[in-house]
Amino acid sequence: MQYHEVTLLATAANQSQWPDSQLPEVMFAGRSNAGKSTLINALVNRKKLAYTGKTPGKTRLLNFFEVDHRMVFCDSPGYGYAKGGNDTALMFSELIDPYMTGRDQLKALILVLDIRRIPNADDLTMMEYARANHLPVIPVCMKADKLSRGAGIQAVAKIAKELGVPAASCCTVSGTQKTGIERVLQEIEQITA
Repeated sequence: MQYHEVTLLATAANQSQWPDSQLPEVMFAGRSNAGKSTLINALVNRKKLAYTGKTPGKTRLLNFFEVDHRMVFCDSPGYGYAKGGNDTALMFSELIDPYMTGRDQLKALILVLDIRRIPNADDLTMMEYARANHLPVIPVCMKADKLSRGAGIQAVAKIAKELGVPAASCCTVSGTQKTGIERVLQEIEQITA
């Protein structure tokens, strides 16, 4: 399965700019440079739909993409990157918190992690916040091609333990090799069906 038709619905700095849509929504969150934009681009089979670049923290707004007239992907700013005045706590309180607590269409959080890094305080806060709001979380470990198969399995086990979830619940993805994408698509379909 692959998504084909993708349209940018809105770029929102606040609640008044959220799109007027009743489609189920999935939010993508993760620390800057974890591979969030790469994952979104791979899911919709585009190269430059979501911004990827060498400067982490580029996305500063919520970007809403309608996918195949069936659901909406919400790309949130990467967190934990200080350059350029990106204050994680301020961004969370002004942008992400209102969306996670006040958007009925939001059905799941995809927590994007770098497979080579243990979840940090921001990752754990995002996970706990989603749980507190009864939002299903799909952990996605990106950059799987950077590790051997055995090292990848060990890394996912450590990440899962830190998040307090079974290792089997974590999706392992390589954006460059396009592996693991189908599993993420299936998880999204189950939640938004």
